[in-house]
Amino acid sequence: MTIDQINPKTGKVKEYQNSAEWHKDVEEATAKPIEKKPEVKTFADAMKRYNEELGIRDPVAEKAAADADFIKQQITEGISAALAKQQAQVQTANQTPKPAMQAHSAGPRYRFYDGQEGCSCTAHKPTAQTAIHSARGTGPVMEMHAVRSGKSK
Repeated sequence: MTIDQINPKTGKVKEYQNSAEWHKDVEEATAKPIEKKPEVKTFADAMKRYNEELGIRDPVAEKAAADADFIKQQITEGISAALAKQQAQVQTANQTPKPAMQAHSAGPRYRFYDGQEGCSCTAHKPTAQTAIHSARGTGPVMEMHAVRSGKSK
């Protein structure tokens, strides 16, 4: 015995051998695909998912992105400033040095070039400081004096 029913997939009349075939087509046509939601493991994951579903922006993520952009901007500014400084140093190094004459009272005149610290003569050396000696480097420290035989100060 055949059953004439409307096919739910096509909307046209179809002959079915039994009612089980018709019920099968009805279930296939009306079945909704199962939505697989991501598994929520923590409260933060759940809040992130709900915020995405509702269209709410995450202020922590926005602040982190703004901080990252600020850091990138500071780095690029620092690099460009360092390159400009380096280029200026290279340009000054490539220029010919201008000699400066310095007179010494006891000797000939010496020529010093840009970037040169000074000469090795005794007139321009720093004076020696008194040396302070101690056995362990801690406690009261005294200057050394020459010991005279039998005479006190």
